[in-house]
Amino acid sequence: MSSTPTPTGTTAQKFGEMGLSDYISLMKRRKFWFIFPAIAVMITTAVAAWKLPNIYRCEAIILVQPQKVPASFVSSTVTTGMSDRIATIYQQVVSPSRLKRIIDSLGLYPDIRKRDGEQEAVMVMTKAVNVEQVTAMGANAPAFRISYKGRNPAQAAQVTNQLTAMFIEENLKVREEQSYGTSDFIEGELKKVEQQLEQKDQELSQIRARYGQDLPESGQFHLQEAAALGQQLHAVQEKLAQDQQQKADLQSLTGTTAPTVDLDLGASQSGGASQTEELQTKLNSLRSRYGPNHPDVRKMQAQLDQARASEGDTPASNAAPPTTRKVHNPVIEAQLEQLDDDIDKQKERATQLQGAMKQQLSSLQGIPEYREKIGVVQRDYDALQGRYRSLLDKKMTAETATSLENREKSERFVILDSAQIPERPYSPNRPLMMIGGALLGILVGIGVALGREVMDDSVRNEREAERILGVPVLTAVPEILTVQQLLQSAWRIGGVAVATVLVAVAAGLQLSYISERMF
Repeated sequence: MSSTPTPTGTTAQKFGEMGLSDYISLMKRRKFWFIFPAIAVMITTAVAAWKLPNIYRCEAIILVQPQKVPASFVSSTVTTGMSDRIATIYQQVVSPSRLKRIIDSLGLYPDIRKRDGEQEAVMVMTKAVNVEQVTAMGANAPAFRISYKGRNPAQAAQVTNQLTAMFIEENLKVREEQSYGTSDFIEGELKKVEQQLEQKDQELSQIRARYGQDLPESGQFHLQEAAALGQQLHAVQEKLAQDQQQKADLQSLTGTTAPTVDLDLGASQSGGASQTEELQTKLNSLRSRYGPNHPDVRKMQAQLDQARASEGDTPASNAAPPTTRKVHNPVIEAQLEQLDDDIDKQKERATQLQGAMKQQLSSLQGIPEYREKIGVVQRDYDALQGRYRSLLDKKMTAETATSLENREKSERFVILDSAQIPERPYSPNRPLMMIGGALLGILVGIGVALGREVMDDSVRNEREAERILGVPVLTAVPEILTVQQLLQSAWRIGGVAVATVLVAVAAGLQLSYISERMF
């Protein structure tokens, strides 16, 4: 005995073998399953489209006008890009506090404020505001578009223009704040650097005042001073040697003994002694004036030696018996006293010069240590001076840029196209919604009809019976309905149609309400 195919397998096989006439029969058979869902979707869409409020969209275009003075001449203190600056200004403009002021001043969203509160109205307005950059020929243009969507066309245009003015005002404010902020910052840095320079200058002054003779630049001075002191010491030592030699010569005269001669015996001997003393006095005078090596000094020394020799050759018989005594010469003694004073002064002077030379050499040896101390401070001072000059240049640039901002010669926003009152609503697009609803209704109707056909396993014609039973069918008896059955069927179809319309209208109203709340 052959097995009977399952309904699912039969239905799948059935759709594979159906022709055009079969599909037409299917549509006739399931016409209400197709018509009612399609009408329901169409009515729902139509009611929603009719019930949705008109939304008007206004837009204004702002042109970013570049700086009028070339950037190579005056650099702007505002270095942020246009997109970043617009994004920053957008966040400031759509801040809740500012949007709330606009809502209060124009009386926007009265129903939402009454039903959901101020915050919900601000959120709705935030979604209604949009800022986008204008594109031209596939590239971003130096302009951007501000748009606003609202239910009242006049209010939409008014809000858009007010937002545009806020963008321009905020841009000027931001640029001025950045410009003045840069100037104030540089001014503050300049004051700090000035204070640091004063501190370093005081440190340098203290080091120079404390180690004035030991600064690095005084090395040559110490060398020159030491050389000059050496020359002075050498001259003092030569003078001291001369004084000591002259003193020795004078002491040799006062230390000798001369014979005592009677006055009646002749004056030759006393004259000879007076000549020797006179020559010695002249020699001392010349030596003190010209030094021991002068020709006149040597000549006088030779004359003195000759006189002394001639006195030594005098015969003893011609002289009386001498009595030895010490010769006192006031002139020579005065000269010796003066020489002693001069020698003491020269020795004292030599001691002072030697001490000064030691001090200069000691200072010269201490220069490397003080060079390291003052070098650190000097490097910091030079670095601060370089930073100070750099800040001065930047300050001049910032002041020039600030003047550029004040005179409106810098980059600024200019209204290229202000918002106009729209003549037609931006949304909803009712014709498009109706067409879409009709297409969606047809698709839903077809889907419901096919689904109902799939779920129905009844035998509809002789061909299906033969395929299921596997035997030929002799004849078929059609379904015969009475008048009462036809009336019941008509009332049932009418009731379903009314219910479908009512449900569709309610669904459309609910859909429009949800859409209104969401958008």
